[in-house]
Amino acid sequence: MTGRTIVYLPNWLGDMVMAMPFLHALRAYEYGEIWGVGKSSAIHVYNGLNLFDRFVSIDDKGIIASLDRASRLKKVAFKRAIALPHSFRSAFFFYNLRIRERVGYARNKRGFMLNRKIKETDEKPQPMVEHYLKILDVLGGNRSLAAPVLLVTDDEEHKFDEKFTDIMRPYGVFIAGAEYGPSKRWPEEHFSQLADRIIETYGMKLYMLPGKGEERLAERIRQGVKNKDLIEIKSMNVRDLKVCLSRASFVVSNDTGPRHMAAALSTPTVALLGPMDDTYTDYPSSCTYEVSRDISCRPCNRKNCDRNHECMREILPDEVFEIVGRIVEKKGQDESGR
Repeated sequence: MTGRTIVYLPNWLGDMVMAMPFLHALRAYEYGEIWGVGKSSAIHVYNGLNLFDRFVSIDDKGIIASLDRASRLKKVAFKRAIALPHSFRSAFFFYNLRIRERVGYARNKRGFMLNRKIKETDEKPQPMVEHYLKILDVLGGNRSLAAPVLLVTDDEEHKFDEKFTDIMRPYGVFIAGAEYGPSKRWPEEHFSQLADRIIETYGMKLYMLPGKGEERLAERIRQGVKNKDLIEIKSMNVRDLKVCLSRASFVVSNDTGPRHMAAALSTPTVALLGPMDDTYTDYPSSCTYEVSRDISCRPCNRKNCDRNHECMREILPDEVFEIVGRIVEKKGQDESGR
């Protein structure tokens, strides 16, 4: 496929990661330039993979910035545009640029702005990795990866070491928040109890990595831990988060973006699954350990729960600790055998 292509990237961190197999195959199929459009965090997610020739940040959504961005991009001769998100905004962005070929799913009443629509024949939920790869099928490309893979560059490692001189391996990571909503969050007391078991058994340092606005949540969990010297809270940008996750002995995470990032970095990841339909995040991963409960109301896909949060509360700390224990002990055996 020739000509210059521009891709509107997903907004959610997890979706950014799950779009990686599509972007990897597109790079192999596309002989022309590929431009990415999205949040600046996306470029840190994909750094080291050589997926884009140019990247356009849309962090500034002000009117002046948006008009200036559109004016500059209209001067570039794009042959096709691919809108990965289902948002009206992403389709309108390309429609306004008058790009000849505009590709995407015709959802959210935006079909009139797309002239190459991806057909949906099944109303059942579809894994997001597969959902994105179907766009590649329509374009005529060949699939290359079935699951996301991320890399950490030497420069990212160096910047992390300069900034976080106190973080030393081995350590574990807790992702206790969830940007989607509180229904995805494992109970705070469960995280505290799990931390106690890990610290008492292995004496391992734990780091909680909260997202924006989740610092108080992390502090409440830390206050519930007996040995507070061995659990710390660190706020990180996406670039540093990627490095930290890649070096962790294990990650225990709610069903949120960082868990996909950790798995794509081949870090053993315990994913605590609550209200969402598991189908959306279904892809091959030998280092992901999914834990869930078969509750009558699950999946509900709701941001808030009005039924005592059973799907998450019934995942007990002892069960998660057993999985973490197997991971830690296997890692120790592997390192002693080298």
